[in-house]
Amino acid sequence: MGSARGRSERELTLVALGAADPERDGVWLRSGFVKAVVRGGWATPSGYRFGSRALGLGLDSLVIAVKARLLGRGGPYLAANPWIAVALVATGARRVAVTGVYAEVGSRSHRLLRAIIRDRPVVTLAVLEAAEWSEAGGQAIAVRYGNTLGYPKHAGQPSDAVRVFVGGSSDRDPAAMHALEEEVRREETPVHLVIADGGEPAQWAGTISSVTRTGWLSADDFGRQVAAADVVFLPLKAGHRAAGHMVMVGALEAGVAVVATDSRGMDGYVDGEFVSTIDADRALLPQIVDRAVTDPARAERIRDYWRRTFSLEAYVERVGTALSEMTGQRLRRAGRAGLLRRRR
Repeated sequence: MGSARGRSERELTLVALGAADPERDGVWLRSGFVKAVVRGGWATPSGYRFGSRALGLGLDSLVIAVKARLLGRGGPYLAANPWIAVALVATGARRVAVTGVYAEVGSRSHRLLRAIIRDRPVVTLAVLEAAEWSEAGGQAIAVRYGNTLGYPKHAGQPSDAVRVFVGGSSDRDPAAMHALEEEVRREETPVHLVIADGGEPAQWAGTISSVTRTGWLSADDFGRQVAAADVVFLPLKAGHRAAGHMVMVGALEAGVAVVATDSRGMDGYVDGEFVSTIDADRALLPQIVDRAVTDPARAERIRDYWRRTFSLEAYVERVGTALSEMTGQRLRRAGRAGLLRRRR
């Protein structure tokens, strides 16, 4: 991969939240386009500070940007989220590339990001985000997200009730979650529904089914709940933002199939076998249960699919290719502009 990169691309410093992880950071450092990794292990797991997620993310991003600058890690930088990019630019960095947008067109967040990031290279995780960013005058290419989260393996063993997991809170559709819970409570099919959306813990137990709200979970506990499930359901809002990708990737890593509501943010992620969408005009539960993994061989096929397509290695390769393509585009535009000036 290194031979295809320009000199500046091979010298990127990755700036990201979260604690240092030698294995994951090593994937970036072996990529051929990242020279160093700067992380902030103090970031809050929930993302909230003083009751505000926006404030928490903003403060954490500013601190890690200042750390990168004080450590003398010169640019160009690769910001692992757009708010780190904003903080880097605010502290004087000029050469910054970004992964992710996570903002709807027309929102205050999107306007702020456009005003600060401008024409810097952006690798989005949703096709529509890239199209909208480019239409607004920016430079963006979409790639599919991937990661290696270290989730346990799903055993794929049959049980008396299908275990359905619903996790995460960003861009989730409360109406779909409520509809699913109501179907479970009717007890037409034995199901153990586990919901981890950061809400208050609660428990309901019927004759053959149950609903458990776990409350807030640590990253490790969240991974164990995903791996214990037979199927993961993503009730996503019908929006344009990238959403649900981390839960989806973690489920595939564990060997668990994923079912999602239809959302433009999932364009390019749905293959129809390991990741599928539901028919909104039919009952949710039968469609979700139909995708449950009770066969160890199928669980292993899902893990193989994750390794090939959604592991951190696969994702880093895609990011590098996208950055290389955008660098080439900028050089070609600069060359054409220089030629026009000489002709004048």
